[in-house]
Amino acid sequence: MEDKDTLNTIVIGAGPGGYTAAIRLGQYGLDPVVVEKENVGGVCLNWGCIPTKTLYSSTEPLAKKDSWNKRGLGVKGYDIDLEKMVSHKEEVVDKLTGGVEKLIDSSGGEIIKGQASLSPGPSVRIERDSGEETTVEPQNVILATGSSPIELPGFSFDNKNIWNSRDAVQLPEVPEKLVILGAGVIGLEMGTIYSRLGSDVEIVEMKDSILPGMNMDRRFSSFLKRALKKLGITVHLETRAVEFREASGGNVVIGEEGGEEQEFPADKVLSAVGRKPSMVGLDEDLNLSTDEAGYVETDQICRTNMEGVYAIGDVAGLPLLAHKASHEGLIAAADIAGEEASRFENVPAAVFTDPEYAEVGLSREGARERGYEPLVGRFPFRASGKALAMDETEGMVQLVADAKTDKLLGGAILGPGASDLISEVALAVELEITATRLGEVVHPHPTLSEAVMEAAESLHDRAIHTGNG
Repeated sequence: MEDKDTLNTIVIGAGPGGYTAAIRLGQYGLDPVVVEKENVGGVCLNWGCIPTKTLYSSTEPLAKKDSWNKRGLGVKGYDIDLEKMVSHKEEVVDKLTGGVEKLIDSSGGEIIKGQASLSPGPSVRIERDSGEETTVEPQNVILATGSSPIELPGFSFDNKNIWNSRDAVQLPEVPEKLVILGAGVIGLEMGTIYSRLGSDVEIVEMKDSILPGMNMDRRFSSFLKRALKKLGITVHLETRAVEFREASGGNVVIGEEGGEEQEFPADKVLSAVGRKPSMVGLDEDLNLSTDEAGYVETDQICRTNMEGVYAIGDVAGLPLLAHKASHEGLIAAADIAGEEASRFENVPAAVFTDPEYAEVGLSREGARERGYEPLVGRFPFRASGKALAMDETEGMVQLVADAKTDKLLGGAILGPGASDLISEVALAVELEITATRLGEVVHPHPTLSEAVMEAAESLHDRAIHTGNG
């Protein structure tokens, strides 16, 4: 950071949004400075998306033992080495974070390890880890400060028996009885991993459905809840977690359902009730506009109400997804560079349960609320040749289209490869492709992607291998 007077942009936070913005700014020739108080890559690369998916992949064979035995591949005995699993996870994380640092550097950006504080101006005070302090007044600031776990009253993270998501992904142990607070993405994914490793998992959720922050309809919810039950995961809906009691005879989580107290035995508790925007380092005099939940409000191209200040990623509001943050980083960078930047309409989401769940766009109910006349087409994986060959037939593909125009409005997938398959649906929705046209696209056989084609055909009762499912 040689010339403080002509500095174009400081990016505060090097998570998926921040580092993507920095790389793109570098490609524009604007040589940004990125300030990161912890690890490059943020929560996603270090303690979230990448570590959890690495552990998910590592434990996947444990979920397939019965299927292998049925198909003639007997598995007799196995060892679980937590130390090796953690080591492999860290290798993956280190490779990716190291790659990100090189990309920022090679594109002309500079990474400063330390804490950045934003004041009106905008003015940024940087306290380096080395102890050196610098104050600069860049032309632009991108806030990419992320979010942090919410601490539920009665479940303090200071208690060694209460984990947050960052603790759980370190695999400190495999508790015999694990109680998870919250049936959102983090709760279900970590529940899947620990159940595979041998924990007796119970999930306590205050709302009346799993994945309450998503557009999942009741059919998918029932499918997934049954699948979780098969894994040994019990979900208690409409149950409020009240407190954690430690006792020599065994720890318990006290819950409340319908006014009645319940006890859930728990060696460890994972609190995964949600996250809150991280506002550390933001001066109270900034007067940044925020919504009721405390997220920084932005316009369609990520600008805040403060001149020269942008906000992207978790700090800028829902959905709290890495790919949403990355895309916002590209939008902010383009606007700073004077390039055309347009806001996205559809953000796909994926949940790594077993089976996986993914969705994009509008559900049937959401389409109806928007004034559309929704048509729904479905294709069950039990009718998919590839799914049968894989012995993974749980779930289905569901597509929603507008009856008047035939344009696809959204879709959801529960089943094998859902996290990958949803991208085809996202592309179709974003480009406003009709269900008829999607059904006409030739898909290779035998593949899971054929289920998307068949679901599109099902919208007009033309699916070859099944009806509406």
